[in-house]
Amino acid sequence: MSAAEERAAAATISACIVCRNEADRLEDCIASVGWADEILLLDLESSDGSGELARRHGARVISHPAVPIVELVRNKLAVHARGDWILVVDPDERVSPLLAEELQTLRHRDDVEGVWIPRQNIDFGHAPQSPAHRYEYQLRMYRRSRVEWPLMPNKLPVISEERVHRVPARDELVLIHIRNRTVAEAVERVLRYAPATAEAWIAAGETFRARDMVRTLTNKARREYGAANALDEGVPGLIRATVLVAFHFYVWAAFWQASGARRTPEDDAYVRRLGRLVRIAAVAARLARAPARLKRKVSRRAP
Repeated sequence: MSAAEERAAAATISACIVCRNEADRLEDCIASVGWADEILLLDLESSDGSGELARRHGARVISHPAVPIVELVRNKLAVHARGDWILVVDPDERVSPLLAEELQTLRHRDDVEGVWIPRQNIDFGHAPQSPAHRYEYQLRMYRRSRVEWPLMPNKLPVISEERVHRVPARDELVLIHIRNRTVAEAVERVLRYAPATAEAWIAAGETFRARDMVRTLTNKARREYGAANALDEGVPGLIRATVLVAFHFYVWAAFWQASGARRTPEDDAYVRRLGRLVRIAAVAARLARAPARLKRKVSRRAP
């Protein structure tokens, strides 16, 4: 056996969790990664006993000052890991049993540096039907020596396609994400991520433009309501889609505010043009319905 093959055969996995006041979720999360070679938890000044709970269940706990979003500290936790692989798991996520087996097999692959995992987003107690949310791919396992986590909110590491593996999109192989249990949790997530994302965009040199905001929100609405067939899932689908579109609206609103809440002639002109198009569309819709309305009136008056 070559040296590379020996290293691959002995490869280990460190499950890394960042947590702040999520003791009510944490126990199930830790139980789902109990097979890992080590479990690390970065405790962000929790006051609900999260750190103590993690220790009782075998995790190595590192304390850190609180931060608004986990992306800022994932790398700080990874430097404490001893494993060859980092498995990123959040307290509201669960590794399914067959996914655990799959990951333990993949750690021996010397030709792979990252693993894309299908994540199933559970909102308000309902599993989604659309593949867009039932199998949302996330790069969640990577080689510690070759990959770092990006600091931008909701961004994932970038690894060459030749060096990644995609776990098949099947229910038994998903990372279960209990994303929003309540509306209050959804709102709290917005309050944390919207300002942090806005500040990250500004730090990256981005400039607010009304045109970019409308285009992004339009594409998001088209994806959630159209491509994801949200309304086919009834009320749960409608609520999920609306919450996700609203989240992006608040991110852009925070971006505008953090940019100085300025008005520019270009933005105002674009929004006024958009308003005229909306009014024209409303008139066209009324005209299109006029023959049907007239027919109903005539039928009601007929003897």
